[in-house]
Order: sequence, then structure tokens, then C-alpha cells
Amino acid sequence: MREIIAPEDRKGIYYDEIRAEDLIIMGRKPDNIAGCISLDEGILAGLWRLSVETGLGLTVDVRRVPLPQTYIDKCNRENINPYEQPLDLSIFVAHPVSEYHIAKNLRVIGYLTEKKVCKLINGDRESFLAKEKRDHE
Repeated sequence: MREIIAPEDRKGIYYDEIRAEDLIIMGRKPDNIAGCISLDEGILAGLWRLSVETGLGLTVDVRRVPLPQTYIDKCNRENINPYEQPLDLSIFVAHPVSEYHIAKNLRVIGYLTEKKVCKLINGDRESFLAKEKRDHE
């Protein structure tokens, strides 16, 4: 069962209708942004909230998430998950156009889907975000 979010609890900002096949982007703000969600609770929490708020699922390649290697190394030394740490960044949602794939400082990390599952891809491994994982936050 999907988490219910009251309108006053929403954390995302949506400028246009969000639909399946829209791109999930990190980096600089795209020109025709359709939505934006803060990562102040971490990447995984931000992705979960994006899915809940839009009513869509998503597929994200975690290898495409632009985290500096020094940050990942620090998290590994401290035995913490870098994807669960607060970041002063945002995830943007944009309608697909070819320029996103070549723009500087902009990284397409995934896309929204009709299937209401949050799939994370890391090489040949797939995992899924679930409500139970988000409850502890």
C-alpha cells in the first residue's frame, strides 16, 4: 500500500503535469523543468517522495547519481549509506528532449514509470525501495 501524503505535507514543487517517461535529473536546473524535489532527507527519501507525490513509479541507475568519490569514501569509512544522507541538492523532473543527454552539469539518472514500483539499478543488480524502508525516517 502506498503512503498517503496530505497536500500540506508535500515537499515537491511541480510546474507541469508529471507523467511516465519523464526524466529524473540531477545537476543544474533544466530549462523546461516540470518538477523539483529537495534531497534534504537523502536521495532514497527524495526518490520515494517523488514516487508517492506523483503516483508514479521510477527506475534509477544509482551509478549515474553524481556523488563525489571523496564523499562516497567518507561514507564508507564511517559505515553509512551515502544515499540516505541529507544533501543540499535537488532532483529535477523534466519532459524528455535530446539536449539533456549532452548538456554540461546535468545528469539523467532515471525516469518515471506507470508501474508503481521504485526500482534501483546498480550494474546487473536490481533492488526496490519499499514503504518499510522509509518508515524509520
